[in-house]
Amino acid sequence: MRKLIIILLVLPFFTACNQKELKKLKDENAQLTQIAQKRDSTINDFVESFQAIAANLDSIKVKEKLISVQAAGEQTADSKTQVLSDLSLVKNLLDKNKADLADLNKKLKNSWYHNSKLKKLTESLQKQIQEKEESIANLTAQVTELNGKVDNLNGQVAELNDTVQSLSAENQLKGKLLNEKTDRLHTAYYVIGTTKELRDQHVISATGGLLGIGRTNKLNDQIDPSKFTAIDITKTTTIPVSGRKINMVTAHPADSYKIEQKDNEVEAITITNPEEFWKASKYLVVAER
Repeated sequence: MRKLIIILLVLPFFTACNQKELKKLKDENAQLTQIAQKRDSTINDFVESFQAIAANLDSIKVKEKLISVQAAGEQTADSKTQVLSDLSLVKNLLDKNKADLADLNKKLKNSWYHNSKLKKLTESLQKQIQEKEESIANLTAQVTELNGKVDNLNGQVAELNDTVQSLSAENQLKGKLLNEKTDRLHTAYYVIGTTKELRDQHVISATGGLLGIGRTNKLNDQIDPSKFTAIDITKTTTIPVSGRKINMVTAHPADSYKIEQKDNEVEAITITNPEEFWKASKYLVVAER
């Protein structure tokens, strides 16, 4: 009976101690849970930032290769603009990565939770960004140099085009002058009529003789081309005439032509040797009788 009384007196004391210990354990467990949640939040935040920076670095790699291919290809105004646009985009991505990494380092530095692996990851990202900055700087220098060479070549091409156009215009002028000269060399003139008609038109005049006897006709010194018919001596070798007889007022070698007749009527003068026929004069005057 005495033992039972002692147990009943001691039991409330042990119960109070257990409740106090249980409360302590619950408080510690809640604190640990809060710490774990905070740690997980910090890690998740870090992972998200890390992934964003890594994704930007991948985009930079792709753009960097694309720029290299574009810069190595044929340069046009559009491709040049595209390369410069891509370089600007890459630089913007690098600037964003640097800002994001700086923010990430700040978070890790101010965080109560520190981890050596996380620190190494940020250092690795920092190194990659620095390497990309150097790579893009070199690529920008190459593109600038290449654009300078292209601009220089374009200037040379423009200058050559101007020279070609100038030479072309000069050749056209020379060709025109040559054609005109050739046309003049190949052009001859003839006129046919009675002696009276030719005199009345002031094509020929009579000289020499005495009292009208023994006078000869000759081509006037002042020639009016409008009284003549122009021909191309390389194409025209037959001059139509008419009459029983004709008289060649202008001098032409006898062996350079022949007179075509039919039924005692003169029909034409056929030039057998144009070069010799027109050598002395490019004017032919025929007096019909």
